[in-house]
Amino acid sequence: RQVFWRIFLFYFLSLTFIGLLVPYNHPNLMGSSNASASPFVIAIKSGGIKVLPSIFNAVILISVISVGNSAVYGCSRTIQSLGAQGLGPEILAYVDQKGRPLAGLFMAAVFGLLCFLSAYKDKDEVFNWLLSVSGLATIFSWFNIGLCHLRFRMALKVQGRSTDELVFTAAPGVYGSIYSMCLLILVLGVQFWVALFPLGSSKADAKHFFQNYLGAVVILVFYVGHKLVYRNWRIYVPLKEIDLDTGRRETDLEMIKHEMEEEELQLKAMPIYKRLWNYWC
Repeated sequence: RQVFWRIFLFYFLSLTFIGLLVPYNHPNLMGSSNASASPFVIAIKSGGIKVLPSIFNAVILISVISVGNSAVYGCSRTIQSLGAQGLGPEILAYVDQKGRPLAGLFMAAVFGLLCFLSAYKDKDEVFNWLLSVSGLATIFSWFNIGLCHLRFRMALKVQGRSTDELVFTAAPGVYGSIYSMCLLILVLGVQFWVALFPLGSSKADAKHFFQNYLGAVVILVFYVGHKLVYRNWRIYVPLKEIDLDTGRRETDLEMIKHEMEEEELQLKAMPIYKRLWNYWC
């Protein structure tokens, strides 16, 4: 529940203030590629504060390092998991005595060396192509999350099981997943059209298409490649055969339900303002 307020405070409010303080046609906003292009730095400089821009640049640098550190952590563990599940070379599953996935860390570090391309004379072109590989990854990831949730709930129903055995259920249920999937399909469709026919042009542009839609091609290549290598021509797993138990945490559902019932009774006894506070915060 606190995620809502974090997003509201750190994203919505900050972007609102930036929109009020920084002109849309500010020269540094569009004509610079370094830290001076940050709208926060522009807003601070426009306010006449001399020291704060340097401090904010340091904050941005620390944030970038933090993001890079977390990305290496997540990437290396994902690679190790792929190797452990047989979805990649066995060497990727190697973990040393201290629990470090060395092969995954090495692969993440190797790809991290691509950052030195920023010193290349055509760095903008290189960046556009790298961005095209990962640009649609988030959309496909969230689409798969929605699809997995939808099929999970369908499998529960087909196998005669209920959501009562789950510790947590999504508030909008399967309808939220269906809505998000439809919205993402719409985004992919519009992106496909804009990538094929750039704005202001009536002719198809192959270079522009791949610079904006290469991520979909990469996913398709990996999907087909996996099918060819592992000779697994199954498109999907039937709902009756979906394993709903492997990997689940061992939890005492009865105890959790009892605790939730007690918490609900306590909430009902509270004044309405406390109930609202507890609901939102």
